Amino acid sequence: MSTKTLIFPQRYVQGPNTLAQIGDHLEILGIKNPLVVGGPTALGVCRESIQQSIDSKGMTCAFHTFGGETSWKEINEIKEACQTGGHDAIMSCGGGKVLDAGRAAAASNAINAGVVPPEVIEGVGAGVPCIQIPTIAATDAPTAKVSVVYNEKGEFETFLIFPTNPAMVFVDTEVIAKAPVNQLVHGMGDALATYFEADISYRTATPTLAGGLCSRTALMVAQLAFDTLMQYGVQAKTEVENNIAGPALEAVIEANILLSGLGYENGGLSAAHAIALSYTRIYHLFEKHPSHGQFVAFSTLTQLMMEERSKVFLDKIYGFCKAVGLPITFEQLGASDVTDDALKMVAEDASKSVLIISMPKASRTPDEEGRYYDPSEIFNCLKAVDAYGREFK
Repeated sequence: MSTKTLIFPQRYVQGPNTLAQIGDHLEILGIKNPLVVGGPTALGVCRESIQQSIDSKGMTCAFHTFGGETSWKEINEIKEACQTGGHDAIMSCGGGKVLDAGRAAAASNAINAGVVPPEVIEGVGAGVPCIQIPTIAATDAPTAKVSVVYNEKGEFETFLIFPTNPAMVFVDTEVIAKAPVNQLVHGMGDALATYFEADISYRTATPTLAGGLCSRTALMVAQLAFDTLMQYGVQAKTEVENNIAGPALEAVIEANILLSGLGYENGGLSAAHAIALSYTRIYHLFEKHPSHGQFVAFSTLTQLMMEERSKVFLDKIYGFCKAVGLPITFEQLGASDVTDDALKMVAEDASKSVLIISMPKASRTPDEEGRYYDPSEIFNCLKAVDAYGREFK
């Protein structure tokens, strides 16, 4: 394969107090009766502005409370609410879980990429446009045509790939400036992986979620996400700590949501996300369940160990993580008593993830045990990341 592919949302809107304008943008898209989905906190923040803007355009909408997990049960409930109410779009407000659920519930069909070979699921959702309204900048989920599905226990179950990206991503930076600062930090953790995973995928000519190879454009988008974090990350954290939608926060929100989203989908995924998702197998060992961004940041350090990066470069990335508050040890991740057996479980699971095939030492076909990568090497790098982090701090 030599074809390169780029995919994008139809419309991206970002700025302070943009929710007051959402009716204008819905009108452009021809949407007149959306179903608005969100958890109690997200709806509490967004509901009044959305309702007023929609009312001003003579449109209608209904609100549906999200249950908290991107499970098949939640996806089907949102789909049913949309169809029963005759809604012509699904607008998801909140963090990564509800955004993923909204994308799945809106889609006409999906490819289940979590099984080998992948399978098509017809009628997975209501077949209506999907609109994403992140109220935190903790994830790059909003721009994607991919959703991660978990079981009722919060364990990773599968990836779903949809025919199109969201019709619109709507980001009100005043809302995000008032969100807890740790959410922005976790988003930086997720975005931190983008360039490294795209770079590996580009160098190993590994197909991306967009359906082709990583283009130079995608690689540069991923690079810009990384450069933005390095330049503005610490300042953006300070602005959120003071509830200011300042220039650094605007830049980092764009990096966390738009650049990282476009970068990972068009650039590729790799060991960082394979390992991050595998940590869900040992959720019970964590004092408090880390966020996706915390797992990804820590797993990015693991990927860099697997790549045998220089000490100078490792120090730069460890230093950034320390400066903004991302974990660099198992203790900071919330698993100070993690055992070798548990880490071997994570390594074994990651070795069987199709995401890891972009790594230079990976096999493109699984062995008899279903592994694409040597789990013992992953295990050793997991330990090395923690050891380096303890010495670094």
